[in-house]
Amino acid sequence: MKGLIIKDLLFIKNTWKNLILIFIGSLLLSIALGNYLLAIVCVPVMLLTSGINTFQTDEFYNSDAYTLSYPLSRKEIVTSKFLFTLVMLGISTYIGCMIYVLIYFIIHPGYNGLNTYMLRELLMLEISGLLVDSIFYPIIYKYGCEKSRFVLMSIIILLLGIGSILSVYINVFKIDAIDWNAVINFIEQYGLFSLTVLVVIMSIISYILSLLAYRHKDY
Repeated sequence: MKGLIIKDLLFIKNTWKNLILIFIGSLLLSIALGNYLLAIVCVPVMLLTSGINTFQTDEFYNSDAYTLSYPLSRKEIVTSKFLFTLVMLGISTYIGCMIYVLIYFIIHPGYNGLNTYMLRELLMLEISGLLVDSIFYPIIYKYGCEKSRFVLMSIIILLLGIGSILSVYINVFKIDAIDWNAVINFIEQYGLFSLTVLVVIMSIISYILSLLAYRHKDY
C-alpha cells in the first residue's frame, strides 16, 4: 500500500514544471489585481485535487491490471488513494503557507494585498477541494474516468434544475423574509468548522461507496 502512495507522489513530482508556470501566472495576476490570494491558493488547491488526475494515469496505463496481482486487497488499494489525498492535504497546506511567507518577506505588498485572513481562505478552499475529491472518487471507481464525466455532468445539470425551481419558489415566498445578514455572520463565524464537519462526513461516505464500487468491479 505504501508503494501505491509513492507511485502517485511520483506522478505529481513529474508535473512540477507545470506547477511552477501556474504559480508564476497566478502571481503575475495577483500583482496586477493588488490581491495575492490567487497566488497563495492556486498551486495548493491544484495539488490537493491531483488525486483525480492519478485515476486518469492509472486508467491510461491500465495499472489495475497488475496492481490486483499484488498481495494487496481491493480495500487496501482504495485506502491507499484516500491516504494519498491526506498526504497531499498536508503538502499543499505547507506549500500554501510557504508561498504566503515568501510573498510577505520578498514583495512586501502591504495590508490590502496580503493579510493573515488569506490563510483561512486557503484552508476553506482546501477543505472544499477535499469535498470535490469525495464526490469524484466513488463515481470514478464505479464508472471510470471517461464515463464519470457524463455522470457528473448529469448530476450538475440536475442540481442546476433543482436550484432554478427553488429560486422561483423562494421568490414566490418573498426572499426578503430571509435574514441574509445572519446567514453571512454564521458563515464568517462557523463556516470553516461547518465545512470541516461536512467534509469529514462526506469523506467517510465516499470511502464506503468507493469500497463497494471497487469490490464489485471486474477487470
